Amino acid sequence: MDLETMTVKELQDRLVELGMDSEEAEAFKTKASIVSTIKLMESKDAVDSSEVEVKKVATLEERPNPSEDREVNKNWKNKAEAMKARLLAQPTVSILIPLEAAEKAGVVEWRTDKNGERYQYHVSGAIESVQLNGYKYFIPKGRYTPVPQQVAEVISKSQQQTLEAGSNISLDRIDERTGRPLNEVL
Repeated sequence: MDLETMTVKELQDRLVELGMDSEEAEAFKTKASIVSTIKLMESKDAVDSSEVEVKKVATLEERPNPSEDREVNKNWKNKAEAMKARLLAQPTVSILIPLEAAEKAGVVEWRTDKNGERYQYHVSGAIESVQLNGYKYFIPKGRYTPVPQQVAEVISKSQQQTLEAGSNISLDRIDERTGRPLNEVL
């Protein structure tokens, strides 16, 4: 008999014939789910179980691999260090990032660690940070600061996007049809 023409009750009985518990078979309420389950069970019976090896999965969580983690961290540090060297070799440009309400001018110092590597240290006040390839560069707000050319470009693009945000919905924009500011048309 064709599965598509059978009733739900007949399909549930077929599931029981294939070895499913009768309570579980009665839990199915739609023909589509019953038919697909029957087809799956019949295809499972068609395969010789001695040819198929089934492995039980202990867990779906990935086990940490310490050597892989060390390699990833090493590559990340190398990438960040290479970016730091590239930035510090660039010509500098003085920029000013304005303070927002209730912010105090930021102070960032260059310090040296025990290995002789220079790094930036945020002392106080408001700062802006730019992260490029894992290396974070701090820029104090409210004072002119020399920064690498690439950092200045990132800050410039960010400020430009902030200025342009909402210009397409502003009431004082020029209406394309009339050529006058939209707030005059309304």
